Amino acid sequence: MNNAMVFREDGHLSDRALASLAGNEDCFDELERLEMAEHLAFCDECLQRYTMALEGGALLVPEHSCQRTLWVRIRSRTLRLVTSRYATAAAAVTLALTVLWGGVGINLPRPILPEDRPSVSRQLTGLTGEIHDSLREAVGGISDFLDGFRPGSVD
Repeated sequence: MNNAMVFREDGHLSDRALASLAGNEDCFDELERLEMAEHLAFCDECLQRYTMALEGGALLVPEHSCQRTLWVRIRSRTLRLVTSRYATAAAAVTLALTVLWGGVGINLPRPILPEDRPSVSRQLTGLTGEIHDSLREAVGGISDFLDGFRPGSVD
């Protein structure tokens, strides 16, 4: 089949190309099949027409039904989910009860309350002496430094 028979003048797939594609006829070369697949990938109108062409065709019936095995898998997965949820809840309850009843004999340290702390005035009294001493040292160091610049005190 040539490219003119695959596509219409407006750029969409022709009815004949869609019918032969839906009927699985082997009248296209590899390049034409690739072009049609690419066009169907982005053109919603042609994809709709192709789906409508496939609608009348026969459906394949599986050799073996998977309904029985599928229900078994669904039930086992549901059982695992429910079991894991109950197991998690049971572990949480066990941990809470262990902490609640197992910690009865434990004496936790008492927090330091504001009335147990030394008052601000007592803290400041100790600090003022330290500040006074360090200021005296700093001023003494500065005065010694400045004494080196007085006239007549050249070393």
